[in-house]
Amino acid sequence: MRIQRGLIREYRRRERRSGEQSALVRTPARSPGHRASGRHGAALVEFAVVLPLLMTLLLGIMEFGMIMRDYIMLAQGAREGARTAAIGRPTPEIRQRVIDAATLRDLKPDMVQISSFDTNTSSWVAVTDKVSGLENNVTSDSIVRVTVRSYPHRMVTGSFFALLPGYKDGYLTLKDASLTMRRE
Repeated sequence: MRIQRGLIREYRRRERRSGEQSALVRTPARSPGHRASGRHGAALVEFAVVLPLLMTLLLGIMEFGMIMRDYIMLAQGAREGARTAAIGRPTPEIRQRVIDAATLRDLKPDMVQISSFDTNTSSWVAVTDKVSGLENNVTSDSIVRVTVRSYPHRMVTGSFFALLPGYKDGYLTLKDASLTMRRE
């Protein structure tokens, strides 16, 4: 121990003469486990400032992904419904095809609207079935449109993003998904 102290003194003398600090001798302020006196708790404060921002970003990415997934599923349902309407199937079958293709639990048949373009009035009119009930009444080469309206997306984050337009009571009403095809 005495020899070691003597070596430390010798190193410190050499440091004073040369102006450099030896890597072999560490001063107490630089030894492991010691912190600078003004830095106590700074990391905790920085973490407390950054955590809400990171959580908001993470929840936003998650919620946006779920909204986009629901909208893509609505668009897929509208696409399948338009294809079913274009081949002349009856309206209950078209609505059921939309619901089956979309695979969304809150999608109801009354949210699916089927219409065709009337060239005489230049407007969209509701599609009905023929008396036989085996096909719809849209004539060949007419335009048929299937629209899914007002789908309520259940917010995964609850009321965290309640400031979004269309939010009400834990649900966000999604934009209409629509597809148009020519009747075969």
